[in-house]
Amino acid sequence: MNKSKKFADARVLLFDPVSTNLRVTRAALFEIGFREIETVQDFKDFKQHVSHGNYDLIIAETHNAGGGVAELMQKVRTGDVGVNPFVVAITTSWDRNAENIQRLIDSGVDDLLLRPFSTRDLAARVHASVSARKGFIVTGGYVGPDRRTSSSRKNSAELFHPPNTLKSTVEGDTGALLETEMAIEEARLKMSRERIRTLALRITVAIELKLNDPETGAEVDPEEIDALARELRRRLRGRGDSDAEELASALVEMTTEALEPDGETEQRLRLIKELALGAYTAFADGAELERTSGEVNRTVNVLRDKLQRQSVKDWRQELSCAK
Repeated sequence: MNKSKKFADARVLLFDPVSTNLRVTRAALFEIGFREIETVQDFKDFKQHVSHGNYDLIIAETHNAGGGVAELMQKVRTGDVGVNPFVVAITTSWDRNAENIQRLIDSGVDDLLLRPFSTRDLAARVHASVSARKGFIVTGGYVGPDRRTSSSRKNSAELFHPPNTLKSTVEGDTGALLETEMAIEEARLKMSRERIRTLALRITVAIELKLNDPETGAEVDPEEIDALARELRRRLRGRGDSDAEELASALVEMTTEALEPDGETEQRLRLIKELALGAYTAFADGAELERTSGEVNRTVNVLRDKLQRQSVKDWRQELSCAK
């Protein structure tokens, strides 16, 4: 282990409802070199600490937490909870259920460590978070480390490197620590802008695909579109652009009406698409608009091809069954 790193100065929040596991993990952190370790066993207390405390590293046991850790960490990453959306977060679990593991990955945590693990295992993850932390991406449904394959990176969400207070602290970089607050705020604003863009993008692509290629089987989930529209409205509020707020409010009115029986009419879908783009147009600058327009077209074309291939596959399967 690298003794030159000042782990003793880093602030750690450790959550585990099982006292035995809590002691074992705390002992491992102590052996690595951490000293500023706050421990909590009650999930409500954990939420309070996450919401109001300022930490460099959060380690949370997810087993027996009822999915609450994943939901909480997702809110941290989107900036809805906590002081620093970019805090290094490692989850631990006895649970090897694939669906639960995927839920944690989708929450935007840095790493998942399955139990039982050794001090060496934990140390390796901590050192990776310091010296080789993944860059972050922001989409309409995800904020967190970039886990895309190289082939899926082209024409997709842009990568950015979030502030890493754990790295600055353990490496004793006082200059970086002094700049951290400003860096976090700048990154938070960038993340918020990108999330607004991708929310509008997801709504537009879904409607465009449905309107232009009804035969391919593209479906629009009215509840998902309504949820996206509401988050778009919420994120545009208070940003000083009354036109964008007004259009976003009108968008939510349309998506709410689309939830009614027979509410998903072609006219209403077209209005939803136009209002989503209009709200973003009022908010964004020209360069961002050009980028988004190009991405809408690329994404629609990719999804259309996938749907068409799936339709052919389904048709072949039906033909095979008929024989």
